[in-house]
Amino acid sequence: MCEVLEVLEPALLRYSWQDEGGGEVTEVAHRLEPCGSGTRFTYDHTGFTGAAGFFMAKILGSVRTKMLTTGLPAVLDDLDGQGALRPESP
Repeated sequence: MCEVLEVLEPALLRYSWQDEGGGEVTEVAHRLEPCGSGTRFTYDHTGFTGAAGFFMAKILGSVRTKMLTTGLPAVLDDLDGQGALRPESP
C-alpha cells in the first residue's frame, strides 16, 4: 500500500510504502535533475529501522543496483524518439 506524499512535476515523486503483510511504513522518492546535457535520476528508499530493517535495506540496495544498472538501461534503449516503447520491444 502506498500514499503519495509529494509531487513536483517533473522533478519529484515521493510516497510512503508498506508491504501487504503490514510491515513498517517506509518512504520512496524518485528525483530527476538536469545534469550536463542529460538527466540525473535518483532513487531513495528510506525509513528502515532495527536489525531487520538493516538487512532489508541491504537486500533492496542490491536489487536496486541491478535494476538501475541492467534493467533500466535496457528499457531506455527500447524507447523511440517520443519516449514510447518500440512495438518490437520485449
